[in-house]
Amino acid sequence: MVVLKKSVFLWTVAGLPLAAALASPACAQGASAEQGGLGEIVVTAQKRSESSQKTAAALEVYTPDQLRKSGVTDVSGLTTVSPSLNIGASSGAAFLSVRGVASRDFTEIGDSAIAVSIDDQYLQRPTGINASFYDLERIEVLRGPQGTLYGRNATGGAVNIISKKPVDHEEGYVAIDAGNYDTINVDGAVNMPVTDGVAMRASFVSRYNEGYRDNGPAGRGDSTNVKGGRLSFLLKPTDRMKVLLSADYMDIGGTGAVYDGVKLTTVNGVVTTRPKTDAYDATHFDLNTRGIMDTQNLRLLGRIDYDLDFATLTYIGGFVRQDLYNKWDNDGQVDKAFIYTRDELSKDISHELRIASNNSRGLIWQAGLYYFKEDLKLANFFDLAPLGTPINVREYHYDVDTKSYAAFGQLSYDLTDALRVSAGIRYTKDKKSRVGDSYVGSLTQDVTDGVAERTYATDDTHESWKKVTWHGGLEYRLSNANMLYAKIDSGYKSGGFNNFGLGSYDPETLIAYEVGSKNRFFNDALQFNLSGFLYDYKDQQVSQLIGANTVVVNAGKSRIWGIEPEFVVAPTRDDRIDLSVTYLNAEFTDLCTAVSAAGVCTTSYSGNTLVQSPKWSINAGYQHIFHVLGGELTARAQTQYRSMQWMTFLNRATERQDAYTRTDLSLEYRPDGTDLSVQVYVRNLENSVVLTEASQSGLYGAIRSQYAPPRTYGARLTFRW
Repeated sequence: MVVLKKSVFLWTVAGLPLAAALASPACAQGASAEQGGLGEIVVTAQKRSESSQKTAAALEVYTPDQLRKSGVTDVSGLTTVSPSLNIGASSGAAFLSVRGVASRDFTEIGDSAIAVSIDDQYLQRPTGINASFYDLERIEVLRGPQGTLYGRNATGGAVNIISKKPVDHEEGYVAIDAGNYDTINVDGAVNMPVTDGVAMRASFVSRYNEGYRDNGPAGRGDSTNVKGGRLSFLLKPTDRMKVLLSADYMDIGGTGAVYDGVKLTTVNGVVTTRPKTDAYDATHFDLNTRGIMDTQNLRLLGRIDYDLDFATLTYIGGFVRQDLYNKWDNDGQVDKAFIYTRDELSKDISHELRIASNNSRGLIWQAGLYYFKEDLKLANFFDLAPLGTPINVREYHYDVDTKSYAAFGQLSYDLTDALRVSAGIRYTKDKKSRVGDSYVGSLTQDVTDGVAERTYATDDTHESWKKVTWHGGLEYRLSNANMLYAKIDSGYKSGGFNNFGLGSYDPETLIAYEVGSKNRFFNDALQFNLSGFLYDYKDQQVSQLIGANTVVVNAGKSRIWGIEPEFVVAPTRDDRIDLSVTYLNAEFTDLCTAVSAAGVCTTSYSGNTLVQSPKWSINAGYQHIFHVLGGELTARAQTQYRSMQWMTFLNRATERQDAYTRTDLSLEYRPDGTDLSVQVYVRNLENSVVLTEASQSGLYGAIRSQYAPPRTYGARLTFRW
């Protein structure tokens, strides 16, 4: 009966845009000539260039102008404009959640459930991607599994960051941003032709703030000190060939994120912590250890596109090196002294060879091969410093090797002028190994005995998995501006293994059913998109904190379904209104974390809600341009609402984010006839306390929390040429 109700629900979703689309010719006739329209945005979400409104998939696209007006400068900022995207964080690592699908495992074996890439180069490590937003062309957020074209670890979707490429004329910009918390941000770019067929672009970024948290004896925490740059060359040796060479470097410093360890108490037999009110001051809490973030990222990319007339042959090769050092107060309290240190060096190499047809009608196809390899060396330490001098109580020394091989293909065919069918398939083989040793001691004994003789446990674990993922879809175009689509996709994330001899965990798989519609009305002045989805999620990898240990288990099954209406309206050339809503129902239907010797489940969390899956997510914005003072004054207000959500699968009251709103305001002035603009802004006007992580720890007797930025304000000056 439940499945029947959801099937009726999904077909109802498909029927609504059909009725609207059938009315589109009449709507278009009433359009006003004064309306400027919304324009077209070209994306490469399907690894070929096409209009975002003609791509049969749920996606969001953000241009540099939209990002600037909305104050989005990093990955975490995307959650303020995207209702389906939630961002978590833990010890400098960013966790992305789309439609309830996420991963919170940032260990050496953990994989993201959302594939993040820069210029088609996949990023394996979750630390440092927040510093990548400068000199961009656009950002694409793809909702739903992308297993065919993006492969493993795209169970929930993909985020594509596309940087600005060199062009054959001189241009550039420089922007300076100053605000509270001693914020000073600078970014810019210079583009110039070098010679015929060669163009160069150099860009840079610098970000600094003193830290959003006053940690008493430990000074300021949650601070940022980032410096980086990118150098790109675009070569056109022939009319058929384009070669892109790019290198960027990022130095990420500061204290890094900090934990707030709020002590647990028992009231009438119920474990509780601070009242869940906005009155709580999350910017002041004492720590005894100052954090250190000292990470360097180097990324090299080479891309060759060759036009064969009937198709384009593309090769993308990349190298990513991350040298990470991160030390933090792990208990988040001033009267305890647990310290964790991550010291990791990773080197990633990737290759993709792809051929894609050049036609846009008839039989459209592409096929490719993919290879990824990561070598990771780590020396991580868990220390206790009760008397000020750290005593090592745990240490891990591992060499981790990850390899992934894939072959994929996708095609579509126009059965009629209006009806298109598509299909795709991908074969993936993954290998992981971890070799090394670890020491896990007794906290009380090590504190008493100090550096007594130790016995190390050795680890020599090797696992491999293989999976076929696939896609099938139908598209029906009612007009050039209105379409319906229905599709089914599968996703896959490779497995792994836990520490402490707790065994391996299986890959997770997901099958997603989606129907939707994309529409433009009134001569391009109104955009209305609608999608409905149903996920069958098996063996979801769930992270749980046991003492100071992160352990991953497989949930048997999860069921996720929802609906996403999106509106963008440009009633005049000077006005823009946007509204996006996500309704999400996400729960575990089979989750057992403990089984008796007889095979009976003794601890079940079936029926609990998935992590960071609010039922309601609403984003709304209004923008108006005033023609005053000899220029344009753009006023924008945007707000975000998230209903209550759980931060762990346990759904305990101590690990809950209550419903909140977060509002941003900005004014931007651009004098006529100049390339100068000035923007003043305030972000998180309500100063809402927004959790990015919350987990109850018996070892520390506290709920450990991390937070999104509090209220910030400032001004940004931009000059372009």
